[in-house]
Amino acid sequence: MHLKQFISIIIFTFLTGNSLNAQQTWNLNQCISYAIENNINLKEYEILNKLSLEDLNQSKRNLLPGISASTNAGISYGRSIDPNTNDFINTEFFNNSYNLGSSIAVFDGFRLQNQIKYQKFRKQISEYNQLNAIDDIAFSVMTSFFDVIYYEGMLEIAKEQVEASKLNLKTTEKLTEVGLKAKADLLEMRANLESEELNRIQIENNRKTALLRLKQQMNFVSIDEMLLTNEQNSVIQESIENPQSLFDQFTLWSPYYQSFEANLKATEKGLSISRSNLYPSIFASGSINTRYSETNTTESGSIIGFKEQFQNNKSQYLGASLSIPLFSRWAYRSNIKKAKLDVERAKTILESEKQKLFFEMANDLTDLEALNKEYNQYVKRSEVDKLAFKAAEKKFEQGLINVVEFYIAKNRLANTNSQVLRARLQWEIKMKTIEFYKGQRFWETEESLQ
Repeated sequence: MHLKQFISIIIFTFLTGNSLNAQQTWNLNQCISYAIENNINLKEYEILNKLSLEDLNQSKRNLLPGISASTNAGISYGRSIDPNTNDFINTEFFNNSYNLGSSIAVFDGFRLQNQIKYQKFRKQISEYNQLNAIDDIAFSVMTSFFDVIYYEGMLEIAKEQVEASKLNLKTTEKLTEVGLKAKADLLEMRANLESEELNRIQIENNRKTALLRLKQQMNFVSIDEMLLTNEQNSVIQESIENPQSLFDQFTLWSPYYQSFEANLKATEKGLSISRSNLYPSIFASGSINTRYSETNTTESGSIIGFKEQFQNNKSQYLGASLSIPLFSRWAYRSNIKKAKLDVERAKTILESEKQKLFFEMANDLTDLEALNKEYNQYVKRSEVDKLAFKAAEKKFEQGLINVVEFYIAKNRLANTNSQVLRARLQWEIKMKTIEFYKGQRFWETEESLQ
């Protein structure tokens, strides 16, 4: 081997070794945290949250008085009105005026105050929707994560099946050579080995598809393999939770539930805003005006200077106005009726969500209890099936059972092991769901932030 080839091999080994050692192992909390940080759709909720904040701030600013300023300038030709005497004149002249005015609502049926409260509830809804979107992402990633873990577990079972079949095939080949096994048994075992190898390939493909789905939900743009680890080793035990207690805990903190409550309160304030249109409105206003005109002259006919006219022509105004709604073609009453219906609809939606959440929690608790019993039973069955397979293996070698009976025992053990895996992972998902109902966002633990 040349020196250059040897150096190249050393460098390649060093780089690939470092790459493998540096490859990160992902647990569930890390996957969820990464997905939340890199999710594109969450940015839309951030924008909506900022928009609702601006609407709230503007509703508060609407309490301030409105101030406006205006000016105009022009040259009059021909027959015009003298701004000083209001007489008609035929002289060309230049004039301009200035106005500064302000107005404020003294009373408007508490419309502005109700609009502030309305926008506060809309802001809360926006915040709740953003938090709920984060929770949805967490549960979507959790489901995909456990799908990958499940197929990885199934892949291990399939590999064990293949390896066991290869060993049994070698034993059968030897027994066939000495005449202790029929050639038909040997062919049957080869066929079963190929079938198990096909099953292993299919499971591997399913694992890759599930892993790709997880990467997509995490927005993890990389062709590198992800190494997942399920570090949760919770002891499977019977749950003693009560649906009503769980529901009461969930409604105290859940952004999903509280968004419906905030929506009801917002519609109630919308009703108050509609009713405010039936009340009289009182506005106070004031203004200051001045003007300059070339027709404003001294006794000698000289035009009075701009500064002097600006000062002398000042006028002030203070006043108040009262507006009483008498007849609006029933529009205000119609808006009030529609606002009442919006309130009723919001109440109906809230009650519907209460029922939905309660029965959903009751079903989850029932499923958790059932999975606990299933898992324990499958574990016991797995131990029995393992002993039965060992016995069948010895009987097959001794010619006491045929190859069909042998594979029945072998496949039964593999199926039971897969059921143990399925029940275990489903129990973990349900248990995390129950913990979430209690207000525990499991992906926000200290370990996930490290």
